[in-house]
Amino acid sequence: MNPPTKPHRASRLLEEGQVVRDTYEVERFLGEGAFAEVYRVKHRFLGRQAMKVFKRVGMNLDEIQDMLGEAILLTHLKHPNIISVSDANIFETPNGTCGYFTMEHVPGGSLDKFWRSHGGQFVPVETAIDLIKQVCRGISQAHREKPPIIHRDIKPQNILVGYEADGLRARVSDFGLAKTVVNGGRKVRRA
Repeated sequence: MNPPTKPHRASRLLEEGQVVRDTYEVERFLGEGAFAEVYRVKHRFLGRQAMKVFKRVGMNLDEIQDMLGEAILLTHLKHPNIISVSDANIFETPNGTCGYFTMEHVPGGSLDKFWRSHGGQFVPVETAIDLIKQVCRGISQAHREKPPIIHRDIKPQNILVGYEADGLRARVSDFGLAKTVVNGGRKVRRA
């Protein structure tokens, strides 16, 4: 009989302490979705940011540009309740070219994490209403764009909540499934 084996943990694209493009030092893994991993990184001049790294390695530049649609879309959405992007680029790995983009880092984490931090207690009604209003303002801004942008994946994990001097601030993130509505709603283009 063979001894029991430990479950295999998939290897990460980046490791703590790794430096990307002589600019970003990886501090820690934050999470992952179907297409990308997210890390907290420190830009050598601009400080902490979040870096979204695409899992698919070895893409050509056209494929990477398609994957960067979310970052390109976010550069046009300027609103305090929408996550902001600061950089998009590529770097080489032993397995091939990898695409990424960086965005503001929100230390509080997701709305889901915020809710769970209250344990068995409800989030105060005033706080919940304020956060919902902020999310609505961000989504409303996306809908006012020309052409309008439809997020298509609003959920607590895609709302980031940070603590600021004047209180909590919610930011809509993860526009990876977003679509722009073109020609009166008859055609859509993926972000």
